[in-house]
Amino acid sequence: MQQKWLKGMTAAAVLGMLLAGRGQAKTPAQGPAVEPPTKQTQGSGTDQNKAQAPQGQTGGTQEQQSKQSKVKIYFGDDQMENLVEKEATITYKQDTDKYAATLKAQAGDGDSKTTPLFKGFTFKSVTFKDGLVTVDLSMSPESRLGSGGEELLLSALKRSLFQFSEVKSINVLVDGKEEESLMGHMDLPHPIKRGQD
Repeated sequence: MQQKWLKGMTAAAVLGMLLAGRGQAKTPAQGPAVEPPTKQTQGSGTDQNKAQAPQGQTGGTQEQQSKQSKVKIYFGDDQMENLVEKEATITYKQDTDKYAATLKAQAGDGDSKTTPLFKGFTFKSVTFKDGLVTVDLSMSPESRLGSGGEELLLSALKRSLFQFSEVKSINVLVDGKEEESLMGHMDLPHPIKRGQD
C-alpha cells in the first residue's frame, strides 16, 4: 500500500515538474513581444520597426508606424570656417520626434571634407510645445570647440531646427540648466528666436 502511494506521489511530482518546465519554455518566446521597439537611428531599423509595430497596439497602428523625412543637416568644413549643408533621411515615430532625429543625425561622423559639430553631444530630451523646441543636452570633453567652432555649432543648431516652419524659438539647456554660453565663447539666448542673429 505504501509503495503504491509513493509511486503515485512520485508520478505526480514528475508530472508537476514537466508542466512547470513547459510553462517556462514558453516565456522566452513571448519576451520579444513585450520589449520596446529598437532605437531609431538615421537610415536604419525601418523594416524592423514596421514589423514590430502591430504588436503593441495600445495607440493604434498609425502611431506605431515609422515615418521618414529628408532634412537638411549641417557640418563644419575641414577648416572649421564655414557650414556645409547636407541632406539626410531621418526615421521617427511621432512628428515631435523629428527634431531630436535631426539633431542626432548631425552628431554622426563627417567625411574627409567635413567636421561633425555635434560630436560628443548627448541629447537627453527634445520637446516641442507652442512653437518652442527645448533641447536638453550634455557635452563630453571632445565636444568642446573654440570660438569659431561654437559659432558654427549654434548656427547649425538654428538652421537645422528652424527649417521646420512650426518652430518659432529654441531653448537650449545644458544638463537641465539655462547656461549663459555653451562653451564659454558665444552668448546663448534663452530662447533663441527665429530671425535672431
